[in-house]
Amino acid sequence: MQQWWSSTAAWRLLSCPLSAVPANEPARPSAQDLGNAGSVAHLALQQWIENVEWAREDPGMRLQGRFDEIVASRGIDIARMPQAVITRARLRSRGKELSAILAGAGTGIRTELLLTDEANHLFGILDVAAGGAQGLIIDLKTGRYDSGQPSQAVKHQMTFYAHLFKVTFGIPPKHVIVFNLQQGPAEIEVSPSAITNLLGDVRMAQSKGRTLARPQPDVCRFCTKRIICEPHWKAVAAWDPPDAIEGTIVSIERSSSGMVAVSIDGHWLTGIVGSQLPDDAKPGQFARAVRVRRRSPGTEPPEWAASSITEIRVLPAS
Repeated sequence: MQQWWSSTAAWRLLSCPLSAVPANEPARPSAQDLGNAGSVAHLALQQWIENVEWAREDPGMRLQGRFDEIVASRGIDIARMPQAVITRARLRSRGKELSAILAGAGTGIRTELLLTDEANHLFGILDVAAGGAQGLIIDLKTGRYDSGQPSQAVKHQMTFYAHLFKVTFGIPPKHVIVFNLQQGPAEIEVSPSAITNLLGDVRMAQSKGRTLARPQPDVCRFCTKRIICEPHWKAVAAWDPPDAIEGTIVSIERSSSGMVAVSIDGHWLTGIVGSQLPDDAKPGQFARAVRVRRRSPGTEPPEWAASSITEIRVLPAS
């Protein structure tokens, strides 16, 4: 079966081949997961554009209204969804700025556009795109950049999308924009040579095996193979800050509210929702937890805090 590569999978292929997971075919997700504020914001943007509300009076208020309608229809409590309240506010404050960008794109603005490169088996889903002489790509981001600027991963993504746009429309996009709700729009310069280099790198990586691991914090953070990747576990303790712990479960404490605390090699991991802890977890088992935060750095022994994105797994002792 032919393997297809999304922007994210291609980035992983280039950064850490072991973490790369290609798709069997180019396709949108089967169901839209609205488990976080970013996914709600993307759906609100899609509806706002499809209903041409960006061209009406007070576009920011209308964009925020779309967010509210989605939240209400799905029964989402934004007070309990991280970053939802601030994301809602930023949609309104940035709506007019986003509307002005769309106004310069001309006609044919489309959202959630699936584009493919059949020759190289690449595909991507663009948040916003407009063809023609004023070709435009916009990718919405709801999280901040640590450095204040789009990361190399984001620049890779936009170069990848610019290539797909050119394959589809015959010309490169005139504007390639990352629109960050917190920091505003940033135009990414995508040169022909950048696209050529990207394609060459991807082809070369595709021709090699995917057994090499190159542990890096930004690549490993959401890697599906992270729990069982031994090179990652050898590297993570030296990261600043580390976000993973492993060891033998010493004890498990449960509160009446359903929260759980686990002592792993004498280091307490607190803030665990009951459903995050495997049913077979018990003292004496070997456990690993990823996407955790160290409390009060410098204290010994370290204490850790879990969050909604923490994953805990019980494994055979290594």
